Amino acid sequence: MNPYPSSNQHNKHGHGAVGRTLLWLAIILSVALLAFVTLLAVRSNPLYSNAEANGISKYKFIEFCKDELNNKLNDFAKQPGGAAIGASYNARDIVSSVTEGILQAPAANATTPPPRTPGWEMVSQVKLSREGYPAQTVPFGCRYGKGKPVELQFPLQQQQ
Repeated sequence: MNPYPSSNQHNKHGHGAVGRTLLWLAIILSVALLAFVTLLAVRSNPLYSNAEANGISKYKFIEFCKDELNNKLNDFAKQPGGAAIGASYNARDIVSSVTEGILQAPAANATTPPPRTPGWEMVSQVKLSREGYPAQTVPFGCRYGKGKPVELQFPLQQQQ
């Protein structure tokens, strides 16, 4: 016989049962907290949007704008004298500057602004760095009207 009995030979319903109960309670509370945080995050999602009303979702609009900007930068880099361009995006700035609906220009005698039409508008900036030139921050805008392609306004000219 073993002179040192294991804990299973004594106290079958003692401290072990309390420990298991506390463990299950901790697991249940952790799952409940995770569900609560998930629900809060889903409700305050900055990329949530009404894709039916605006034509595309806010997330797709931002991705289309990034693609258009990347294409524009690649075309700029291929111009004569264009050095390789490295672009960095600040996604947080891009997301925070997106507005739902396109604001139309008001009429000359209008006292109230016209209603927004379905779509998205974005104003942001991109940091450009080129070999031989100092880094610069360049503003750009992007617009999408429901049923139209994404338009990019990017004031980039070749530096000599």
